[in-house]
Amino acid sequence: MAKLTSTTIGKRYAKALFELTEPEGTIDATLAELMSIGSVFSENPDLMSVLTSVNIPEPDKQALLKSLEQGASTFVQRLLDLVYENRRIADLPMIIKQYKVLVDRHNQVVTAKVTTAIPLDDAQTARLSDKLKTLFKAKQIVIENNVDPNIIGGVKIEANDRVLDGTISTKLANIRQSITD
Repeated sequence: MAKLTSTTIGKRYAKALFELTEPEGTIDATLAELMSIGSVFSENPDLMSVLTSVNIPEPDKQALLKSLEQGASTFVQRLLDLVYENRRIADLPMIIKQYKVLVDRHNQVVTAKVTTAIPLDDAQTARLSDKLKTLFKAKQIVIENNVDPNIIGGVKIEANDRVLDGTISTKLANIRQSITD
């Protein structure tokens, strides 16, 4: 039997959690809780190692898990307990990431990774955001501007599993390819 990838596991748990929280109207609150827990893991990189270590006594790991659950909703507490019991706690960051994808899709929020040769100014960002809202039928666009001088000019946009590449470096590569063929 093939081993499941972290992404597959993340999608499954996230979908189940989303299907529980959406009818309750708590998807945004649940996402905020999960992002907070994700921050705890990011700020304390050894925390995941402790929870997955065979050298740490089980009662100590359970106490640590309970401290993470303090103040969390029932759904988040159950999720943490479930992933821990099923030995999937290491997949928690991916579960959180996949849950955010589902919430963003539900809220019509699209995150676009935009690569340019120089940083976009506020006016360019606003114009691009307006165009992407129309293109992706989104209520909100979150632009992550990455600067890569190697693209020479133009823009490359990655969003919703699509890549729109209008960079000069790609156009030059295409011309080079057509000449050599």
